[in-house]
Amino acid sequence: MKYTLDQIKAKYADVKEMEEPGRTRELTALMDILEQQHGTLQMYPTPDFLATEKVKLYREISNARVFEEEE
Repeated sequence: MKYTLDQIKAKYADVKEMEEPGRTRELTALMDILEQQHGTLQMYPTPDFLATEKVKLYREISNARVFEEEE
């Protein structure tokens, strides 16, 4: 199934409220969808490409992940 950016944004809003570690796993899955279905990963991205909505969403999701529990 191909997901639209709006569908990914809606899922992201739901996932942000989840508990860790499932939250980070789901965020990573959303990043995978953006990479595979929307081509958000490029070796030599241009400034125009980096300014697209899909790349901004990818970065936002990436930055929301947590890799270590804070004490």
